[in-house]
Amino acid sequence: MKNIYTICIMLFFILKISAQQESFTFGISGGTNWSSLKGKDIDNLSSDGSSKRTIGHSIGITLDNKTSNYFGLKHELFNSQRVTTIRIDDEINPEFDSKFKRQYIDLFPASPTLYYKGFEVYAGPYLGLLLNASVKRKDENGNTYTDKIIYGTGQSSGNYSQKMDAGFIVGLNYALPNGINIGARYTRGLVPILENSESKHQWKIYNESFFVTIGYKFNKK
Repeated sequence: MKNIYTICIMLFFILKISAQQESFTFGISGGTNWSSLKGKDIDNLSSDGSSKRTIGHSIGITLDNKTSNYFGLKHELFNSQRVTTIRIDDEINPEFDSKFKRQYIDLFPASPTLYYKGFEVYAGPYLGLLLNASVKRKDENGNTYTDKIIYGTGQSSGNYSQKMDAGFIVGLNYALPNGINIGARYTRGLVPILENSESKHQWKIYNESFFVTIGYKFNKK
């Protein structure tokens, strides 16, 4: 519930700033992403280090602050579902493919952006707040169920998910005169996403995602 309140407050202030500042252009966008995992410790999560990109969904808001005809800053807030197919060997069932799902609120605070004839090229940092995480597992009878224990806390036994992610983004958008824009972006996490609560050892496993989006910008009159 606290996460929801925080998101609502952030959205309120972003929209308020957008309405007051003439240099800001407000937009909404959504799309799909293909997420995988990188790092030398993937074997600890997925048998043989298997990590296949799987489709997730994203939706968010964007503020463009053009400080000149060709330069500005892009500010974004997205709700992103990231799904990766991993391989599980639980020593009970034969190895099987499983969906490792994470839900993030991603904040892209300030991405320097170049604007030229409808094209926008940008890069910058991002921060991610993990809302939930789950893995598909099988019981001793082979029945599939959703295991949410992997979200966990520092007080739980075993492994749990880090609640914060951080990394960088690079992207390209093309804006049409009617306000519609299409884009592609790449994000790479630099913070390990899993930690053992007992040993405090962080597994070197990181998020990596490709996004394709379509959106609309509300141009000021």
